[in-house]
Amino acid sequence: MREERFIIKVVEMHYKQGMSQQEIGKKLNVSRTTISRTLAQAKREGYVQIKINYPEGSAINLEEQLEKKFQLKEAVIASAQDDKERKEEIAFYASDYLLRTLKNHMTVALTRGVTLQTMVEYLGKDVRLKFLKTDDVNVVPLMAATNISISAEKSYRMAYSNYLIEEVARIINGNSYQMLAPQYVTSPEAKEVFLKEESIKEVFDLAKKADIAVAGIGTLDHNSALINAELIPMEEFERLQKKGGTGEILSHVVDKDGNLIEDEFEQHLISLDLEDLKKIPIRVGVAYGMDKKDAILGVLRGGYINVLITDEDVAKYLIEETE
Repeated sequence: MREERFIIKVVEMHYKQGMSQQEIGKKLNVSRTTISRTLAQAKREGYVQIKINYPEGSAINLEEQLEKKFQLKEAVIASAQDDKERKEEIAFYASDYLLRTLKNHMTVALTRGVTLQTMVEYLGKDVRLKFLKTDDVNVVPLMAATNISISAEKSYRMAYSNYLIEEVARIINGNSYQMLAPQYVTSPEAKEVFLKEESIKEVFDLAKKADIAVAGIGTLDHNSALINAELIPMEEFERLQKKGGTGEILSHVVDKDGNLIEDEFEQHLISLDLEDLKKIPIRVGVAYGMDKKDAILGVLRGGYINVLITDEDVAKYLIEETE
C-alpha cells in the first residue's frame, strides 16, 4: 500500500497537475530516473490508462495499418469525401511532408504531373515559409522533360514542364537543376548519346544521391499520363497493358506485384532507374482516387516508395486486398 501511494502521488502530479518529471523529483527528493521508472510501472500495472479521443474523421488507425502492412515510414490519409476537397487535402499533406522534412544541404528530387503541381501551389502559400531558413538545398528532376502538345491547356502543360522544379527551388530558396533532354527518345542509340552528355549525367548523379524523392503514381488506363502527355504512341501503350502493366512511377511501367514490365519502351525512356530510386532514403508516393488503387498497390508491393499520401477509400482497399 505504501508503494502504491507513492505511485499514485507521482501519477497525480504528472498527469493531473502537469508537472515535469524533473519537477516531481525535486519536490519528492528523488531522482528523475526514479520518477520515470515509477510512471512506466504505473502504466504497466494499470494505474494509468491512456485514451486518445480522435477527432471526427481521423484516419490514424488506417495509417498505422498501412505502415505495418507495407513497412512504410509513414502513411498520410486524406479523409475528405468531396473530390475538390480531397485533391486539396492531398496537396496540403504532400507540401506539409516536404516542408517538415526539409533540412540544410538536402537534395529534393521530384517528378512532374497534375498532383504535384497542386502540391507546389500549396507549398507556395504555406505560412511556415516566413520562418524557413534553409541553406544549400538542391531541387532536381527524376526524369527528363516532357514536351506537351501546344493544343493542351496551359495548366496541364505547366504540370509537365520544368516549371515545377524551378518553382519549388524558388519557394524554398534552393538551387534548381534541369535535365534538358526528351523523356522519350526515338531509339536506344539516342538514349545512350543523351546519357553520356555531362550536363545530363550530372543531374542524374544528383538525383541518385537525393535525400527525398516525391513522385506521383500513374495508371495504365484511358487517363494515363503516358497517353494524355502524348509520351508514347497508342500501340506501345496497349502493348504495355497486354503485358500486365497496371501503373507507372517515374514513367516506368509495373505490374500488380510491382515487377517492372520488360519492354523495349524502357530502352527509349530517360528516367532514373527504379533500383536507383529505391536507394533514396525517403521516397514519397502521392496518389489518390479508386481509379489508381491497383497502380498504387503495385508500386507499394515493389517497394518503390516508403511514404504514401493517399485517400481513405484507397487506404481501405489496400488493407483489405492484402489481408
